[in-house]
Amino acid sequence: MIIFTLDTLANIKIKGKPDINQKTFSNYSDVKEDVENRVKWFLEKETIANLSDSSLKEKMTKLLNSRRIKIVVAPGVGSFKNIKVEGEMLDFYHYALYKLSKELPTGSMKVYLDLTHGINFMPTLLYRALNNLLGLAAFVNNCRFVVLNSEPYPQGFSKEEKDAVVSETVLRIRVVEDRFVQPKPIYSKVKDRSLATFISSLTNGFPLVFTTFYPEIDKLKKSFINEELENFLRNIEIKSGNVKRKKCLSEDFKTSSKIYYLIRVLNASNKHELPKTEVSIDDLECLIELIFKKITRLEVITKRDVRQIRDVVKKASKKDGEVGDRLRSGEKLLYLDVYNFAKDKNFDRKDKIDPRDFIAHSGLISDRIYVRLDNGKMTLSYGDLEEIMNLSIKSMWGDRGD
Repeated sequence: MIIFTLDTLANIKIKGKPDINQKTFSNYSDVKEDVENRVKWFLEKETIANLSDSSLKEKMTKLLNSRRIKIVVAPGVGSFKNIKVEGEMLDFYHYALYKLSKELPTGSMKVYLDLTHGINFMPTLLYRALNNLLGLAAFVNNCRFVVLNSEPYPQGFSKEEKDAVVSETVLRIRVVEDRFVQPKPIYSKVKDRSLATFISSLTNGFPLVFTTFYPEIDKLKKSFINEELENFLRNIEIKSGNVKRKKCLSEDFKTSSKIYYLIRVLNASNKHELPKTEVSIDDLECLIELIFKKITRLEVITKRDVRQIRDVVKKASKKDGEVGDRLRSGEKLLYLDVYNFAKDKNFDRKDKIDPRDFIAHSGLISDRIYVRLDNGKMTLSYGDLEEIMNLSIKSMWGDRGD
């Protein structure tokens, strides 16, 4: 259970209730700790303590003490009586994505999101974050998303009327959405060309690009997430008890957090060690079945293209001639040469590839991939990886000019 709250709750007082003493903050860690303590106090004293079912009360107390209820203090914004927090509103969304990318399961799951509480922007952005991440998990898992909201608390009555209305009111939790999530690719831009290439491979259905540019999760976490997060936290100023964020979390941080969760999910489901610059056709077909099985168009097209390559190479390997001899000896050959040999064609290698052709052939363009036979095992690889990056990025975003 994860409770998202804001740093704007620091030093909050509840009218008419005994409260945690006001604190003086020397750094942002103090702010977050104060909020965690106040939320935990509220859970213990105002929520669990008022439960009428003793067994449920005991269960919830154990749950809270076991740390299975996690309190996430996210960046907020606004001026309040207890504190003023300055910064970009989207920092909440980017930070929520980051925390969820670490906490969400990697297998099939049923996730409940209760949007009953939360200051104006929180429900929308938290819904968006969960929806995006579950859309990535849904590539290989069954993900059910249930959104809840309670009826509104009675308001607008005089004190005498309110006591009577509240005593007779039962607030019901309503299900406002209940569905199985469909795969949702990443469309966000990212400056790092290798990550951008990987995004394109998943969205456009480029299986060999996918295996070649598959991110290493430790490098992704260290270089693209942790370093920016540390810099973001270092640039939070605490002055006169208020919070000012001098830097904001970037679009790249958001996109990297999505990719990080996707890689966590894929690593849990995929038995093949990636990245690989040279991959067997058997492994490629297994990955297509795993990754594109819920996107029929991509599954059908990529399987067809790989199968055609397999058939052509098999035919060439059984044919007499120089190319057949070199293929049987285990030499890596340009697939176009193998195709010409097998089909008795005479196509020339193009100096420049049109991204439309790259898309149409699932990135397996005949004069840019290489094939090799090793004891009957057929492998595929690319030659110029810089060119493949350019083609993949252009296939996704066109000429971005950056």
